[in-house]
Amino acid sequence: MPDVSVSLVNTNSRELLLACLESLHNSDVEIVVLDNASEDGSAAAVRESFPAVRVIEQRHRAGFGANHNTVIRATTGRYVFVLNEDTTSEDWGFERMVAHLEANPRVAALGPRLVYPDGRPQASAWRFPSPPTAALGLLTLGRAGILQSGGSETRDVDWAMAAALLVRREALEEVGLFDEEFFIYSEETDLCRRLRGAGWRTQYFPQVTVVHHESQFSVGIPERRINEMWRGRHRYWESTTRQRASASLRSAPARSTPRARCCGRAIATSPAGCGCTRETQSGCAGPASASWRRTGTASTKTSSANACVKAHFARQTTTVGGTCRYGERG
Repeated sequence: MPDVSVSLVNTNSRELLLACLESLHNSDVEIVVLDNASEDGSAAAVRESFPAVRVIEQRHRAGFGANHNTVIRATTGRYVFVLNEDTTSEDWGFERMVAHLEANPRVAALGPRLVYPDGRPQASAWRFPSPPTAALGLLTLGRAGILQSGGSETRDVDWAMAAALLVRREALEEVGLFDEEFFIYSEETDLCRRLRGAGWRTQYFPQVTVVHHESQFSVGIPERRINEMWRGRHRYWESTTRQRASASLRSAPARSTPRARCCGRAIATSPAGCGCTRETQSGCAGPASASWRRTGTASTKTSSANACVKAHFARQTTTVGGTCRYGERG
């Protein structure tokens, strides 16, 4: 028995959902349907026609990633098949997909071949979005140099569409589930990028074919579909920009601290590291001469500490009086 949990999310697509479940009914896998606050009787229809299927009936409307995360947390299969309700297949090929993942332990996600109901190939895997690929996409209508699905050979891809995506639970536990800030679109792109960053691979697997029908939830409202697509892409850019900035900070070499002269020797720290006595400190102004005493008000402490830092690091030629405390920068 393939150790697979099928995660199906449905929003007002009862007939498509029932057709998908009918297609799955001979598969030896766990099937869980999350009904996303549907108003067409979907949950009741599933319970009546497929009593073995587990139904999570959600009263509030949530996004793609959040809904699948709910199912992932509620299941235990070693592999999670993230699946649209508007899909069918004559042969889901769970045994073949699981065998491939078992033989390739660093492959985290496997995207089968997708086709339209009339058999035409459907684009399902691409390079990660970037300014160069965006420009190339405009020039080639999103085909040349960007599209990675197609052909008959299994291959590594940047990201694959989550209309049908088999994901290794171990990898999800390492990098985290779908980012729930995405409502719909680009959440699988973000997930595959995080998987790549952790050393996992995503592959296109044309040995299994899935028919992807048109969901009524998004296609029936084209303006909403376009808006959500751009919203998802904007969220993706924000996320990747933060990740790159964080990585740059972690990998940047430590800056060398300017060196100053104190008490006749070079130091690379604040005045706290100069080694002078607290009671009287001479020579603490670097190139200049100065005398420091533990006297003065809070205001003079601040001004003298600032001056001490300036003397050490800016090498100002000045004589400063007042209080110089170790580590006080004002």
